[in-house]
Amino acid sequence: MNDLKKPKFYSNHRYRQDQKKEKYSESHNNLKELLINGQLNIVDIGFGTGTSTKQLSSSDKNNYIGIESYMQGINNLKKYIKKNKIENMCVFHGDAIEIVNEKLPDSSIDQILIFFPDPWPKNKHHKRRIINLYTLNLFFKKLKKGGLLHFATDHIMYAYNTKNMFEKFTGQKILFNSNRRKRPITNYERRGLRRKNFVFDLIIKK
Repeated sequence: MNDLKKPKFYSNHRYRQDQKKEKYSESHNNLKELLINGQLNIVDIGFGTGTSTKQLSSSDKNNYIGIESYMQGINNLKKYIKKNKIENMCVFHGDAIEIVNEKLPDSSIDQILIFFPDPWPKNKHHKRRIINLYTLNLFFKKLKKGGLLHFATDHIMYAYNTKNMFEKFTGQKILFNSNRRKRPITNYERRGLRRKNFVFDLIIKK
């Protein structure tokens, strides 16, 4: 897996005109110490309101690094961390790809979770999707040997396009996974199910 240059278009659309391009940790936990405490290190990219991250963290003692670009979700998770005195969670605000690249050491992450990202359904917007060869290369640099990337969507075309991207990246045949693992059912997923959308899970390992 060779290093690839970051696409110039990638993050331009992610910032509103009144939004500064900045990343910062919203929790007060020391990320470096968190990553070496002996527990699994799990990155939850685009956690939305934080519902899924709360459910995941309450079910085990693993470390969770949440990344979200919208402040409502950041504030929700920040309050949850403070109220429950959680010490194994770190929350970042900003562009996920920049944060993963700059804040996470290589070969330090056990799992990267990307649940129901924006499918950008219009053809001209496909380049804005979070999964591309550049980001896959970056994610795999950050994963430990044997680490995994878990992607889920209820957008059928996005699911198949991502499946094809995974196959191109790994050079292997990839099947949709019938095991959702510990992925919680979120409000977003419930809305999709009410619309009778199928939910697709894709998992690849380093």
